[in-house]
Amino acid sequence: MVIESWISRLDNLQFLIIMSEAKEIINNSISSEDKFLEGFFASTKTNTYFLGVNFAVAKTKKDLSHEGSSMLDKIKVFDLAETESANIGQINMIIVSSFCGPNGLIWGYDVCKADEEDNEWNLISKDHEGNEVKIYNIKNLVEAFKKLTGTIDKPRFPFLPGSHVPCASKQVILEDNGIIYTALGIGIPYNRKRNACLLMEDVGTIPLDVQDINNYKKKILRNVIKSILKVGENLRVQYKDIFIGIKEIKIEKGEIGCALVAAPYFTLARDAMPRDKNLSTLTINEWEDLVRNKYIKNS
Repeated sequence: MVIESWISRLDNLQFLIIMSEAKEIINNSISSEDKFLEGFFASTKTNTYFLGVNFAVAKTKKDLSHEGSSMLDKIKVFDLAETESANIGQINMIIVSSFCGPNGLIWGYDVCKADEEDNEWNLISKDHEGNEVKIYNIKNLVEAFKKLTGTIDKPRFPFLPGSHVPCASKQVILEDNGIIYTALGIGIPYNRKRNACLLMEDVGTIPLDVQDINNYKKKILRNVIKSILKVGENLRVQYKDIFIGIKEIKIEKGEIGCALVAAPYFTLARDAMPRDKNLSTLTINEWEDLVRNKYIKNS
C-alpha cells in the first residue's frame, strides 16, 4: 500500500513537471501579432515553437501553360493546396527537416488536444525490440490545426501575410492524367525530453490500373510506419505512438494537381491564447469556445 502510494505521488509529480515545462514553452512561443501566426524564429528569443500537422491534395484546370512551360499552373495549384486544408496561404515557405524536438509542442496533441481517432486501417506494428507501437489516425490532429488557422473563406488565426515559415514539407505535381497522393506519419517517442518527434512525409502516384485503391493506400501507410520504426532503430529512439494518414486525388485530362505535406513550425497569435488558461490542459473544443470572439475579421 505504501509503495502504491509513492508510485501515485511520483506519477502526479511527473505530470506536474510536464505541465510546468509545457506552460513555459507555450509562454515563450507567442507571436508578435494579435491575430496572426508567425514562423517561430520571427518573434521569439527562445528556441521554442508549435508544430501544425497539415497535408492536402488539390487540383485545378490547366489554363496557364504552353509548349515551353507549365510553371505558372504548377505555382497556382501549389498555392491552392496550401489552403485546401489549413489556411497557410501567402507565406514564404522554408523547407526544413522533419523533427519536433523537446522545445516544440504539437498542436492538437500536446496542446488543445483533439479526440483520439480510431485506427481505421487496423494496422498494428512492433519496433525492432518487439515492443508494440500504438497506431492512430492522424485526421483529428489535422483538423485541430485547421481549427486554429481557419479556412481561406473563414479565417481564424492565419499566418501573417509574407511570413517566412519553416515547414516540414514534400510535394508532387502531376499534369493531365493520373492519381497522386500525400501521406504523413508522426512518431511520438517515449522520452520527449531527450528525443524528437519524427515526421515522415511521402508523396507520389498510384497506378491507374490498381483494382483496390484502399488496399494500395494501406500498403503505403504500412511503409510509412516501417520508415518511422527504421529511423528510430537507426537513431536509437523508441516510439510509443504513431499517427498516420493519406489523401489522394485523381487528375483528369486538362487538369493539374498537387499533393503536399506542409507542417509549419510557428508561434501563436496573441489572441489565440486564452487568458489565465493553460493550453496543455484544454481540448480543441474548449479552446474554440474561449477564443471564437477573437477570430480575425474576414475582409
